Amino acid sequence: GICIFFATMMDASDNDGNCLPPPPHPRIDGNVEVGVRDSSDMAQGGQYCDVDEYEDACDRPATPYGQDEHPDEDIVLSLNELMYSAHSFHVISLPVCVTMILAALSVTYINTPETIKQGEQIMASAYHTWAVDTEHDSTSKQLALNFANGLVIVTVIGTMTFGIVLLYKYRCMKCLIGYMMFSSMTLLGILGAELFNVAIEKYRIPIDWFSFVFGLYNFAVVGVTAIFYSKGVPPYITQIYLICSSVIIAWQLSHFDTISTWTLLIMLALYDLCAVLTPCGPLRA
Repeated sequence: GICIFFATMMDASDNDGNCLPPPPHPRIDGNVEVGVRDSSDMAQGGQYCDVDEYEDACDRPATPYGQDEHPDEDIVLSLNELMYSAHSFHVISLPVCVTMILAALSVTYINTPETIKQGEQIMASAYHTWAVDTEHDSTSKQLALNFANGLVIVTVIGTMTFGIVLLYKYRCMKCLIGYMMFSSMTLLGILGAELFNVAIEKYRIPIDWFSFVFGLYNFAVVGVTAIFYSKGVPPYITQIYLICSSVIIAWQLSHFDTISTWTLLIMLALYDLCAVLTPCGPLRA
């Protein structure tokens, strides 16, 4: 079987005197006789040999196909692969770098001490199961409570991830796409409105209420359309909205206090490793 496989991959018969593999025994499949070679194999210039002679030929190391005829083919393929890898790296790294730069700029320049303090209170009340007093609690107690709160957040994320994977596994695509569209609409519409509102108040941008709501509604609707119905939409528009979504999430999560941010980051990193690398991970390929 191995000899026949390699002989098939290396052009079973050629015109250099190499013999064809022996014809297999015929097998009756219904009314069709399977496994018998026809005269087209003989017309390629080769002739059949017995089993022993063919197995001896298979023991000899084979020259890769096309190496003698095209000595530069391997070099061309290597260059093409190198160019493809460089292009793929550029396509991935450029949006990531732009996202990181814009996220850092938004956290730095679209914030005030009042909004940071208010954001910490909102995030603590929304995401902390156990309240953390940053002024009176000791550092060890803050770490313990923040790790516990981070464990709760990661548990919720893991449960939702398993739910999404189950929806995909059982082909509940309408529910899955509807949930993702709703999440993107909420992200771009509500959290984006909070970011834009802080920027408007900080830099005193003159805008009326109707224009703000109308522009934000169009921003969210066009974003969902570009992300989920990208047919006919230029790819850079979709990339812009994906970058905006990442920047908005980064800006929102930056309102955690310092200890909560680092503990949540560590917990999420460990969860990502378990989700991707462990056998029972929901994101294991």
